[in-house]
Amino acid sequence: AVVSTQSTGKQEVKRDSVVCQLCTVTYPYDYYGKKAPYCTGVVFLDDAFLLRDPYSPEPRVLAIAAQCSICSSTVCMNCSVFYSKRFCGRCVLGNVASFPPQIVTFIQNKLPASDDRVT
Repeated sequence: AVVSTQSTGKQEVKRDSVVCQLCTVTYPYDYYGKKAPYCTGVVFLDDAFLLRDPYSPEPRVLAIAAQCSICSSTVCMNCSVFYSKRFCGRCVLGNVASFPPQIVTFIQNKLPASDDRVT
C-alpha cells in the first residue's frame, strides 16, 4: 500500500512501508530488490527493502529491512545480521551453534528487551 508520495523536483517517489516482525517498528521504503534503479553503483547481496537516502543530495540508498533466510520473517537491519545470508535475531539465538560467538553476542545486544531470548 502506498503510504505517501513525495515530490523530488524531477520525479515522484512512491513510498510503501514495511514492519519489522521483531521490534514492530514501521519503516518507509521505495524499492525491494538488490539494486535500486536510482543508485546503480550499489548492489546488495540479498533482496532488501531499500530507501533513497533523504539526507543526501546524491542518489544514495539505505537498506531498511530484509527477509530472514531461515524463517522468512521481515526484519529491520537493527534486528538482524548478514552472515553470508540475512538472519533474524530469533533464528540466530535459536541456532547459536551455527554462528560465531561474536555474532550471537552482537544480536543479543541489539534485540529489544521484551523479545523472548533463546540461550
